[in-house]
Order: sequence, then C-alpha cells, then structure tokens
Amino acid sequence: MNSQLLIARWAHLLSAGWVFLLALLIIADVLGRTLFLHPIAGTKEILQNSVIAVTFLQLPLAIYSGSMLRTTLLQDHLGPTGTRALRLLAWLLGALLFAGIAYACWPAALDAVRLGEYEGEGAMRIYTWPVRFLLVATCLFAAIAYVSMLIADLRGKLEADGRTLIRPIPKAPDGADNT
Repeated sequence: MNSQLLIARWAHLLSAGWVFLLALLIIADVLGRTLFLHPIAGTKEILQNSVIAVTFLQLPLAIYSGSMLRTTLLQDHLGPTGTRALRLLAWLLGALLFAGIAYACWPAALDAVRLGEYEGEGAMRIYTWPVRFLLVATCLFAAIAYVSMLIADLRGKLEADGRTLIRPIPKAPDGADNT
C-alpha cells in the first residue's frame, strides 16, 4: 500500500508540474499573440490533451485521500453498519467503473498507435496515443486504489471517517531538525 501511495503522490506532483508548464505556455501564447501577432503553434492541441492527462493523473491520490466527490444524503440516515456497507459498495463500484473505463479505452489506445492518430494540422501535430495510454494506466491505477481502499476498510485500517489512508506528515518537535 505504501508504494501505491508513493506512486499516487508522484503522479499528483507530475500533474502539478504539468499544470505549471501549461500556465507558462498559455502566458507565452498570449504574449506572442499580443506583442508579436504570432501565437505559439499547437497550443490549443497541447492544452486539449493535457487537461485529460492532468485530471486523470490526480485520480489515485484523490481516492486515497478521500477527496472524491461524495454526498452524505443517504449516509446521514443510516447507522454505523449501514454506513460501512454503503462505503464498501462505493469502493466496489468505483473499482468497477474505472476498470470498465480502462477496458473500454484500451482498443482506442491501440488504434491510435496503429493509425498514427494526431490532433492539429500543419506544422504542429500532437499524437494522441500517449494521452490515451495514460488514461488507461491511470484508470487501472484508480481501480487498484479503490480495491486497496475496500480491503483497508474491511480490515479496519482507515481513519475514523472511513475514507482516508493518508496521514498528515508529522511535524518536528520544537527545535528538532527534520533534514
């Protein structure tokens, strides 16, 4: 489980770095359009594919930290046993959903490689297969994260809220050096 959390954190950091680079690209494109009347070719295509990648890279950590969107409408009317049963069902359905998405996206990813699928015209062509395979991989990882949360919940290893495996990084005692 710890290695899964580490990978999820690295994927999240990669996503954050990617967003930062996209922000720089947008700024450069706007400045190029405004100051030099010459935009950066392919900005639209890069952004279009990157939004998908950035979103799906954040999925596993959102699952492990209990940050996925949820409502307590039904949960508020159930007792502890009903709440736990509902939570276990949610873990299972989440795993099935993302495994299903990965399964459904696999043929399109293979076709993208086979056909040399790309977006954009002219000088800038952005191949779609890296994002398609990233989508498959992150959906599989999300399914594994849901199964891991299901197992942890069955073993009683989740926090009191029943939804997070991630503990905050402990603070150093006053005067202690954590380096």
